[in-house]
Amino acid sequence: MLTRIFPALLLFLAFTACSRKAEPTISEDFNVSGIILPEYLEHYAGETVELQILGKHGPAATDEVEFVGGQTCRMPITSVEAKRFTFTLDPSLFSGNYRVHIVRGDRSRDIGWTQLVVHNGIDIDPQGCNVYGQVASQGKGLSGVVVSDGIEVTRTDENGIYRLQSQKKHGYVFVSVPSGYEPLTDGVLPRIHRQLTASKETAERADFSLVPAEGQDNSTILVMGDIHLARRTEDRKQFKDFIDDVNAYLPTRAGRRIYGLTLGDLAWNTYWKVNTYGFAEYLQDINNIKGLTIWQTVGNHDHSIYYPGDFDTVREFKSLIAPTYYSFNIGQVHCIVMDDIDCTKQQTAEKDSKGNACYKHEYDNRLVSEIVAWLAKDLQYVDKGTPLLIAMHAQLHGDDGNRHYWYDQSSYTELMALLKTYDQVQLFTGHSHVMYNVDKLSTDHLFEHNAGAVCGTWWWSGYETPGVNIGKDGAPGGYTILDIDGKEFKWQYKGTGFPTDFQFRTYDRNCIHLTADTYTVSATDDNKKVFDSYTSIWKEASSDNEVYINIWNWDPSWTVEVTEGEKPLDVTRVTESDPLHLIAYTAKRLNKNASLSFPTDANKHLFKVRASSATSTLVIKVTDRFGNVYTETMERPKVFDTESYSVTRYKR
Repeated sequence: MLTRIFPALLLFLAFTACSRKAEPTISEDFNVSGIILPEYLEHYAGETVELQILGKHGPAATDEVEFVGGQTCRMPITSVEAKRFTFTLDPSLFSGNYRVHIVRGDRSRDIGWTQLVVHNGIDIDPQGCNVYGQVASQGKGLSGVVVSDGIEVTRTDENGIYRLQSQKKHGYVFVSVPSGYEPLTDGVLPRIHRQLTASKETAERADFSLVPAEGQDNSTILVMGDIHLARRTEDRKQFKDFIDDVNAYLPTRAGRRIYGLTLGDLAWNTYWKVNTYGFAEYLQDINNIKGLTIWQTVGNHDHSIYYPGDFDTVREFKSLIAPTYYSFNIGQVHCIVMDDIDCTKQQTAEKDSKGNACYKHEYDNRLVSEIVAWLAKDLQYVDKGTPLLIAMHAQLHGDDGNRHYWYDQSSYTELMALLKTYDQVQLFTGHSHVMYNVDKLSTDHLFEHNAGAVCGTWWWSGYETPGVNIGKDGAPGGYTILDIDGKEFKWQYKGTGFPTDFQFRTYDRNCIHLTADTYTVSATDDNKKVFDSYTSIWKEASSDNEVYINIWNWDPSWTVEVTEGEKPLDVTRVTESDPLHLIAYTAKRLNKNASLSFPTDANKHLFKVRASSATSTLVIKVTDRFGNVYTETMERPKVFDTESYSVTRYKR
């Protein structure tokens, strides 16, 4: 509990600096056990901190507590009882992540780590406002920091103090973390919002503590599309492969600030109660990524089916995960996360598969007027030359470059009017479980990345065909690596389990003949017809010596070159379905006479060439917009089956 102390006492304590004794030796020579150290401690400077003792061997009254992190501070234990001990928090100790030791003379025992939030306890006059507080770092107030309740937006004064007259509609207030700082975290979650618990008539204080972050001008963000965990289709097992991939990738970017950013659909509302998998379980899984702050976006499946309307459907998300819209800054870039799912149609009473009362989950893809109004206020504090990085769940444009036909016209118009006044907007969206890019930088200053899905085809292709986790367009499940250097952006997609130079797949058309009689032997006649309806060009045998290349992160600035011997071949872009997805998911489901919920989509990032023979070797060279070159020496004939294309068999 936070207790207030008199400013005079705080001033006196501030002169008692953290002790700077010689560092003790970590030792096993004295026994301290069963001390309960919370992962998160929040106190005022000079406040008494109490820790529980569940073991038989607590500290002695003459021992000290040492915090080791951004600074080292040692404080004497003030009392010891059977089940607890106390110490006084040194006022010069600032917020941060700390290892905590019990020190006895020149010996020390580690008792764990904690995130410490220290408020300086200064008196603040609310001045008639009902929400107020201070944004501080290392005990000093930060000026000019934006704070919002989701409706009103203000900035801190020269002492880091802010005041809001709030409707308290959303029940929280959040800080837009300024450049050069980071929030403390709860696992991977940034602690940027504080819940408001008092009535609208009552003034309440909400302070924010930030920690300095140097080097943000050279940062990397791992952008993670739809995750969709639901305790089904072995999704948690498959997700562990993703976790392992990210944990292995992080050390390769030493020297850069690295963050994560999800694009919504973290879990799956249909299964929150049915499979007992909701946000709490999602956090257990995602927290296996170590040392990464992940900014979270809300998706349509993160809206509860157990409430009607729109506002109440995100109660759990706002309580357990993050605000549904907010902003933050990394280096010279202003980042914005928004909820573009409007569940106002969600009115019809139903029951889930276990009989729990729920509502039909219908929604529109748009920004409600309240979010647009907030965005306009937030952008008032952002210079027009500042690049914007925006995350939303639903795609704004289709793969033809026009407004997506699902997206509300008026919402689209309002949003584009605000964004096109900025020099550069990088927009990341998910929802589709496919990949495509829309480059409108020359006209509307906007580039949209519809950035695929961690889960590919809702984890189904990897369940039906282990080792082949792909989206409906054949793009591998994975994430985007977004590098920010100053105001410049570079990006590269990384398939889970694949190296970063894996940017396309090749198919030998002569070896592909997808018939229902071959791939859906056990299917009903009706389901065999369904398979035939999806196989497109692949249902006919071919000896035309064509090779198809699926380049999932392609945009018009990429080049594709194919040579046969010394001869360059003409490359044609086509719109077709991906044959690997057809046999890894669509055929497998239909062969079981199971529902085909996520059939293969035709995509526009497929290319073909025609060779002179069936056995010649082709050299395929793909160059992205940043000059990165990816090559494959394709020996033909090239076998076409799921085993050959499994992540466990990958080779270039």
